[in-house]
Amino acid sequence: METEIRHIPFEDFEIREEEDGRLTLSGYAAVFNRNSEDLGGFVEILRPGAFRNVLQDEPDVRALLNHDPSTVFARTKNGSLTLEENQTGLKFTASIDPSDDDGKRVYQKVQSGLMDQCSFAFSVDGEGQTWTEKKDKVFREIHNVNYLGDVSVVTYPAYTQTSVQARSALEEAGFNFDSLASLITRAQRGLELTDSDNDTINASIMILRDLPKESDEGETHSHRWGCGATSKHSDGT
Repeated sequence: METEIRHIPFEDFEIREEEDGRLTLSGYAAVFNRNSEDLGGFVEILRPGAFRNVLQDEPDVRALLNHDPSTVFARTKNGSLTLEENQTGLKFTASIDPSDDDGKRVYQKVQSGLMDQCSFAFSVDGEGQTWTEKKDKVFREIHNVNYLGDVSVVTYPAYTQTSVQARSALEEAGFNFDSLASLITRAQRGLELTDSDNDTINASIMILRDLPKESDEGETHSHRWGCGATSKHSDGT
């Protein structure tokens, strides 16, 4: 099963220094009954109870910085990270050793406001989700998460700077990400495509074919791309 990652702004976040010197971060990694942003053709909603079963199995979950496994600053296995599901969502509390450089760094960045996003990695099988279409929007409702990998404090909510720049360039050329993502999602779910969907597909192909690309010498020229995404370089790249 594919591991997915979701991001949200800090929700009911609290940071404090305990009497014994340990540092505490607490907040929500996920919130129930709230529509996500467009996640590439669909909107996602987590329903109450989604984490109940996975938490009963006492998973070994890490608290990380930017989902980097080398920056573990708390962990359920040693008791420094606790997770609970309540009526709001999935709440986490991380107890950080002040002598741990990674943990102290996270604490300071959150305290200063440099980092203000939270995220969690998870997977869900077919029985744990339902898909519906309402008013030309596709909705995914998650009822049961069967794997919880980590919770993370993150710098960027969704996209790396490189992917943002690439998306911006395509949008300037007229590429409609939202429409294309929506029709792909509907097709994957067995929903019928419309004539408008077919027009979007054809228009997207034309835009990709005509995109300029900078050569090694700095010149700009067009590459023609077929449906198999094969360029016309003589070396096959």
